Amino acid sequence: VDASVPMITTNEFSLILKDSAQAVSVVEFSGPKSETVTVKLVDGTAFGITDVVESSVDPRSPLKIAAMCRENQVKTKFLALEAALQNAPKRKVLYTNERVRVAAEKEREKQARIDKDEEARLAELYRMQEEEAATKAR
Repeated sequence: VDASVPMITTNEFSLILKDSAQAVSVVEFSGPKSETVTVKLVDGTAFGITDVVESSVDPRSPLKIAAMCRENQVKTKFLALEAALQNAPKRKVLYTNERVRVAAEKEREKQARIDKDEEARLAELYRMQEEEAATKAR
């Protein structure tokens, strides 16, 4: 969080959450241990939380702050985690059974045929409506 962003403590943030959680749009956690917390409000303003401590028992830890947000239905974003997940390869469906794989392939072909038939039907309907409009215009 840069110097231009105002900072508050975790206790002040918990009071804000208790009093007006609907005013908080999203809470973003960044940094190697998610120790940089930025709170964005619905009106577009943002502020940071200063006294975040990486600890499993301290109420000022990033996970405790995320739990407070969850209790008050406030969205949270872990930016480092999301960045790591974006680079992860997507899982492909693995068919162990040959018949299941063939059935899935046939199902995809069937859906493609249905889509193609629907496009043809809509094109024909559109053509008929244009002809109808042309005959009425005469």
